[in-house]
Amino acid sequence: MRKITVLISFVFVILMSFSGFGQGKSLVDSLKIMLKDPPNDSVETRWVNSLFGLYMAIDMDSALYFGERAKVLAEKTQDSVLIASNILNFGGYYWYQSDFTKAMDCYVRAATIFDKLGSETDKADAQLNLALIHMIIGEGAKSKPIFSGIFEVYKKHKYYNGLSTAYQYLGAIYQEEANYDSAIYCFRNCVEYAEKAKMIVNQAWGYSGLGEAYQRKGMYAEAKKNLLKSLEIDEQLGNTGGMMQSYIALGSLDKQMGNLSSAERYYLRAESMPDLQGDLISQRNLYQELVKLYEATGDVSKAYTSYKKHVAALDSIKNSEDLATIKELNEKYESEKKANEILTLQKDKELSQVSLEKERTQKLFFIIATVLFVLLSSGLVFGYFQLRKSNKQIEKRNEMITKINKALNKSQDDLIASNKTKDKFFALIAHDLRGPVTSMQGIGRMLSFYQKRGDENRISELIDQVDQSATSVNHLLDNLLKWALSQTEGLNYRPSVVQLDRLIGEVKEIFNEALKAKEISLNVDKSGEFLVEADYNMISTVLRNLLSNAIKFSPMGGQVSLNIFNENDVVKIEVIDSGLGIPDDTVHKLFSNQTVSSTRGTQDEKGTGLGLLLCREFVIKHGSDLDISSSVTGTRISFELTMATEVVNA
Repeated sequence: MRKITVLISFVFVILMSFSGFGQGKSLVDSLKIMLKDPPNDSVETRWVNSLFGLYMAIDMDSALYFGERAKVLAEKTQDSVLIASNILNFGGYYWYQSDFTKAMDCYVRAATIFDKLGSETDKADAQLNLALIHMIIGEGAKSKPIFSGIFEVYKKHKYYNGLSTAYQYLGAIYQEEANYDSAIYCFRNCVEYAEKAKMIVNQAWGYSGLGEAYQRKGMYAEAKKNLLKSLEIDEQLGNTGGMMQSYIALGSLDKQMGNLSSAERYYLRAESMPDLQGDLISQRNLYQELVKLYEATGDVSKAYTSYKKHVAALDSIKNSEDLATIKELNEKYESEKKANEILTLQKDKELSQVSLEKERTQKLFFIIATVLFVLLSSGLVFGYFQLRKSNKQIEKRNEMITKINKALNKSQDDLIASNKTKDKFFALIAHDLRGPVTSMQGIGRMLSFYQKRGDENRISELIDQVDQSATSVNHLLDNLLKWALSQTEGLNYRPSVVQLDRLIGEVKEIFNEALKAKEISLNVDKSGEFLVEADYNMISTVLRNLLSNAIKFSPMGGQVSLNIFNENDVVKIEVIDSGLGIPDDTVHKLFSNQTVSSTRGTQDEKGTGLGLLLCREFVIKHGSDLDISSSVTGTRISFELTMATEVVNA
C-alpha cells in the first residue's frame, strides 16, 4: 500500500522553517507548471493535492481552491487512497482554521477508509492527528487510549518518524498533568526514535521538552544540559526562531537557579535575534522577564527601560485589536442608517404627493367655480354647496397631513434616539469584546509560533487562556442575546411553579470554582422550602448575574449571602456582598433604562455592562422590581416573587 504523507501542522513548520518560504513557493511554481501536462488523472490528483497542502503555509484561499479541485479529481478517479489523502488534507485545512469539529470528522473518515484498505500506518497517522486535536482542545485524557494503538502499529512497522512525533506529544500531555517522570520517559523516546529516523528537528523538540520537564522537577543541571543540546541543534540548522526561544528558556532557568548574570546574557542574546522584531508576543514575554530580572538585581534604570519596551509591545498588540469586529459594527450601523434615510425619503415623498394632490384639487375646484360663475349665474348656489363640500374634504386632508407630520416627527425622534442607543451599544460591545478578542488574537499568533517550535507546554497554557477568554465572550454574548430578545419581545414570559431549592442548588454549583478562587464564603439562609410562580430561565439568569456581580466585587476572603424568606405572603430573595458598593450614578442609569458601562472586579475580573439591566427587565416581567441599597461596606439587592398556591404537573 502506498504511504500517504501525514498532513499535520509540524509538516508545514518544517517546510517553512528549513526549506524557506522562497523554496516552498518555488516548489509550488514547479508543480503548477507540471500540471499543464499531467501524465494521467491519478498523477494530476496527487499534484493538485500536494498544492493543497503547500498552499496552507502560503495562502489559505488558494489552498481551499486546490483542495476542492483535488476532491473533484479524486472522486472522478474513484481511487480510495487519493480520496482518503484529500480528506486527510482537509483535516489539516480545518485545523488551521481552528474548526476542530470539522477537522476531527475528516480524520475519523480518513482513518475509516485506511482501515478498510488495510493500511495500518496510514490509519495510525490519521489517528495521531485526531489525538493531537484532543490535546489542543484540552481533552488530553481522551487521546491516551488512541496513542497506545498508534505506538503498537508504528513499532510493528518500525516507523521511527511517527514514533518520535507520537512520543513527543504524549510527553506534552503528561507534562500538562504534572506527571514529569512519564513526560521524561516520552521525551527520551522522542529523541531516541528521532535519531534513528535522522529527524534533527524532532531531536531539538525532544531535548527542549526534557529540559522543561527537568526544570519543573527542580533538577536544574539536567534541565540545562538538555536545553543546551536543543540550542546546539537549532544553531547547527540556522533556525534563528528556535535559537531565540532556547535563549529565553535558558534565561528563565538561570533566573530560577539564581544565576542572574547568566540569565541576563541569555535574554540579551534573545533580544539580538532578528526573529524578535516581527514577534510581538515574544517581545512582550522577553521584556516582562527582563523587568523581573532587573528588579531582582536592583537595576532600576534597566528595569524601567525594559518596562517601556514591554509596554510598547503591548501597545503594538492592542493597536491591531479587533479592527474587523469594529469595521463590521460600523458597516451594520451605516446600513441601518441608510435604511432609515430611505424610509425618511419615502415618507417625505408621500407627504409631497399629498400636498400636490391638495394643491391640484384646490385649483380644480377654483376653476370649476369660476367657470360656473361666468357661464351660469344660476349655478352660484350649486357652486357654493360644492365649494363647502370641497372645503370639508380639504379640512379632512389637512387633518390627515397634520397627523402624518406628527407621526413623521415622532418617527424621526425615535430614529434619532435609536441611533444614539445603537452608538452607545456598539461602543459597549466593542469595549467588552476588545479584551478577550485581543487576548485570543495574540494567543493565536503565539500558538502558531509555539506550534512551529513544538513547545507543547506553552501551547497548553495558551489554550487555557483561550478558554478563559472564550468563557468571558460567551458570558457577554449570553447576556447580550437575552437582552436583545427582551427588547424585541422575542423572549416570552412563561411562568410555571418553580422549586427555589432546586434552582438555588444549580446556581451555587456554577460558582463553586469562582468562590474557591477568591476564598469567598457563600451563606444561604432560607426560612423554608418555597414554591413560586416564575419563569425558570429568567429567574435563573437573574440569580446567576446577581451572584456573579457579588463575587466579582467582593474582596479576597469576603462573604456573600443569599437570603430567602416569606414577607407579606410573597417570597423575598436578596443577595448581599461585602464589596465597595455600586456608585449612585450607576443605580440612577439602571432605573432610567440607560446603558450601564462595565466595571472591573476586585481581582480585575471583566464585566459585560448588561447584567443588572437584564436582571431588572426580567424581574419587572414578574411584577416586581430590583431594590438596591449600597454603601462602601457592601451592596444588598432584593426582589420579590409570587408564592405558588399549588404544584402544577407538566
